Amino acid sequence: MSQRTDDPMSDLSELEKIKKELEAEKAKAAKELEEGEEEGEDLREVDYLQKVIDLAVKFDHHVGVYLMAGYIDCGLKYNHQLADSYMKHLATIQGFLRLLEKVDGVTREMVTKDCIVRMRNVIQEIHKHLVKPVYKEVSLMKKKPNMENLENFQREWNERLNELQNACDFEYQILDVKKFMVN
Repeated sequence: MSQRTDDPMSDLSELEKIKKELEAEKAKAAKELEEGEEEGEDLREVDYLQKVIDLAVKFDHHVGVYLMAGYIDCGLKYNHQLADSYMKHLATIQGFLRLLEKVDGVTREMVTKDCIVRMRNVIQEIHKHLVKPVYKEVSLMKKKPNMENLENFQREWNERLNELQNACDFEYQILDVKKFMVN
């Protein structure tokens, strides 16, 4: 007792020690809260990544199923080798994006954006070399063929392009894919 009353500085140093411990706890809690926010951001990134993977799969399917059937319905020659090369590009992008599911942080974001740019380029090539030619040929035909499969392709293709457009709206850049729509 006498020591406590004799040395008021020890009480002050004890208070300082408690204050430092509380500040450390506060900093730790703030850090944990910040990490929790990053987890939410990671979940958004994973969701975004999954949407991009789904888009790659769907575009691959549209070229391999709907577009081929549209060519056949119109009696036009479908270039399987060209279509297969585009589908392999899309499958490669999809496989690469699946690998990214296991990667964290900035790398994932940068590579995902790069993959979207590559997917856009493949879609541009598909539009230029497969989609436009079939619609040009059909417009030149006097007797219009069965258009059911081409109409299915057009509807699905345009819906996917809208989804891809949403995926292409980056913070620093917007890629336009709407010009690849089929009218």
